[in-house]
Amino acid sequence: MNYIINQINRKINLLKGLDKKSELKVHYQSKLEFYLILILGYLWNKNFEDITEDEKEQVIETILKPSIGSIISASRTLDIKSDFFGNKKMKDFLKAINDYPKIRNEKIGHGYSYEDTISEYLEVFENLINKIEESDIFLFKDKIDIIVTTSKSGEIHKGIQYKSNGSDYLAWSCPDEVFSFKENSIYIKNESDYFRVSPFIFIENENDFYSFSSIEEKLTGRVKFNQLIRTGKIYVEFEELAKIDIANDGLKRKTSNGTIINEFSKNYKKYIDVGVSNKVIKFLTKNNSSVFATLWGHGGIGKTAAIQNVCEILANQERKKFDYIIFLSAKDRYYNFYKGVIQELKDSIKTLAETIDFINSIVFSDDSSGEEAIINYEGNMLIVIDDFETFSKAEKNKITSFIRKLDINHHKVILTTRSATLITGEEIETNELDEKNTIAFLIEAFRNEIPSYNVEKDIKSFNTYSNLIHNVTSGRPLFILQFAILLAQKGSLEETLLIDIKSTEEAKNFLYDRIYDYLSQDAKNMFLAINLLVNKDDLTGLLNNLRFLLNKEDKLEEFEDALNELVKLKIIILEDKDFFKVYSYEILKIMQSYYENKGSDYDSSITNRYTQISSDDKLDTDYALLKVADSNRIVASESEVENQYRRIIKRENADFKLRVRALLNYANYLFSQKGQVDKALKLFDDYWHWFNNTSEFIIMQVRYCWAEGTKESKYKAINTLKGYLAKKPKIDEEILLEIIGTLMTYSGIMIVAEREDIKEKKRFKDISDKKYESLNSEQRTRFNELFRYPGLKLYNTVKDRDLMSFSPKCRNFILDGLTHFSEICIRVNKRKIAKDVCAKIITELPADYHKPFLHKIKKINFIENRKPSKKIVESDLASKLKQALNK
Repeated sequence: MNYIINQINRKINLLKGLDKKSELKVHYQSKLEFYLILILGYLWNKNFEDITEDEKEQVIETILKPSIGSIISASRTLDIKSDFFGNKKMKDFLKAINDYPKIRNEKIGHGYSYEDTISEYLEVFENLINKIEESDIFLFKDKIDIIVTTSKSGEIHKGIQYKSNGSDYLAWSCPDEVFSFKENSIYIKNESDYFRVSPFIFIENENDFYSFSSIEEKLTGRVKFNQLIRTGKIYVEFEELAKIDIANDGLKRKTSNGTIINEFSKNYKKYIDVGVSNKVIKFLTKNNSSVFATLWGHGGIGKTAAIQNVCEILANQERKKFDYIIFLSAKDRYYNFYKGVIQELKDSIKTLAETIDFINSIVFSDDSSGEEAIINYEGNMLIVIDDFETFSKAEKNKITSFIRKLDINHHKVILTTRSATLITGEEIETNELDEKNTIAFLIEAFRNEIPSYNVEKDIKSFNTYSNLIHNVTSGRPLFILQFAILLAQKGSLEETLLIDIKSTEEAKNFLYDRIYDYLSQDAKNMFLAINLLVNKDDLTGLLNNLRFLLNKEDKLEEFEDALNELVKLKIIILEDKDFFKVYSYEILKIMQSYYENKGSDYDSSITNRYTQISSDDKLDTDYALLKVADSNRIVASESEVENQYRRIIKRENADFKLRVRALLNYANYLFSQKGQVDKALKLFDDYWHWFNNTSEFIIMQVRYCWAEGTKESKYKAINTLKGYLAKKPKIDEEILLEIIGTLMTYSGIMIVAEREDIKEKKRFKDISDKKYESLNSEQRTRFNELFRYPGLKLYNTVKDRDLMSFSPKCRNFILDGLTHFSEICIRVNKRKIAKDVCAKIITELPADYHKPFLHKIKKINFIENRKPSKKIVESDLASKLKQALNK
């Protein structure tokens, strides 16, 4: 009797008293099956290591997805000392155990159970349980305490003891000398000894107990448990089940599905999927056209972890795919993300001969150097060679030749490498993680590496700062792991973000210091030539210039091949079809270092050709970018045009005026060519922070606002001009007069329109007399303000100047402004000034400019003639005006 059984018995007795037979039968079943699982857990821990390899394989396969019958069968196999199944003195027990699978199928597994059969069912189960409990087996007849071990302090194990009476539980401790316990395990204890029953019994707390159901995922040891007494299930991972092997001699191990795999150190505690493993497995299990594939990508993005995970998946899946899996590594150093340093590795494979020796030692227990046995092997073999780029060129060629001799029906080979030039066979590319997956990986990294850290409290902050986290780690899993370690140490996300992990000296050396060695000769020359075309302030260059330096203008295929090498290694990225950009300043510094120490392989004509164009306009990348963007407005898609212009606008190191010109050209494209007024206006808003002190920017923004046509946009135009003039910009006089003239024109149009609007509303009684007077008074104030500024400012600036001395463009803005200033003068009873303005235009400018001002004179005369006045002698000016009006 034990704590769990007593809890179940209490439930059974309650249901008996309440005569709830339907519920009762479930608890009878769970009690009996708990006994069967308890037997399995006891025998598994006691005898599993002592059964044969074939028996181990059979038992492991059984418990993956067990039935009641297979559980009993596995227990029989494990009962090598006849504690249960070979003891003839326990006939009743054995009969009960043997009969149960058949009875279960008849009473539960098939057909339906109706009320009139429940009593029979209960009687049968009571009889089976009684036979088990009446047997002379200590698990059932003794008082059994259940121990849950939780920790160890010094030599003392600690945990919780659940007493056999089914009600008491208390703190428990036991010295190491008594028994060597495993932490977080379940033990049963009689008066004399302890017996482990994990991972088949699980206790969550004093009320929640669980019984083994199946292994849901062998690779992680994920077990499904069914809850006892109440309905429920739970999933728990047991590392021991993930690592369980049939045999292990220290060099190789035989896994539960029969695969033999060599021992190697995994570079992860628990694998975090980055989307690569499935691609590799698909190649290994579905591809019938190639013996080998290359898993390639940059340093720190998880190639080694991914392929090691693939090996473990294949070795632990339910059905065997390969008889042998051999993982070899040429890696001679690694980046210790706990310390942020590079550390050397010993015992790496360096030659084909060592590769052959190692494979032979695993498969044939023979370390001879002959490759024939491997080539002629008729089973299924997977060979993985990690860090293939580390081999010398000669050894790479030898290994590749050897791989080509292998039989596709019996062999598969995976190479991992950083070098794009070493891709052979099927290509499987790996990349840095994007922003979203960087955060997902970071969260899992905490759970794996620092399980005691409460990562849940930081998830919201991770999402808030996801862009910065992605930037400092560049989305490389290796640096994300390091970020997690640093954050756990510092305790401050803001402080940790100040460390640009990817740009530390150790990180740069690990990622890039051998990058030059991975390149073909053409790509090496290109690598060095790029250094001449870019600088730290502008990492962009023209492909035409690069083609010229390399003398590849007539050898486009060679040029493209070399270019693609650098692109694949993310040394450079292509921007449109005409430009390249160095991936980072760190790479540029490496380029500069290699250029300073260039050897005899370097094509010296590159430097000579550079001197020919170093001061040529062809090197002006910014203007070339603008030229391309302008020329593409007709032929390229709208999104392509937008990307090209915005790239120039955002290039803070580019010529400022050119950036303004790019913005204005793009705005013109949107407004005139595409008719997208709103998008053109938003463009100005997007870049206001950069260009709001630039007159060209302001003038064009105002014009587009005015052209948009709504009252809101027109007043935005007016306010933008006022705001700009308030800064008292130091600009050319003609530009200033253009802006003041525009402000006078726009303001005059709007205030006059408003005045006419309220007159109309009053006429049709849409507003009251009182409201009209209020609005009229407010407008009078604004008329007077406009008269003073910008009206008088404009007039006083030009009244003594020859208007024909201004450029035609400026003169037109001045005249527009003066036209509206005259109207304001009339409305604020400053008709004398209005006449002076009109007189200046009529007397000084050709007749083509007179019309609007003649109209103002007529208006003034009409106003003044309505009033009685004495006849006066006309002045010479009045005579001229009269003559002009009569023409």
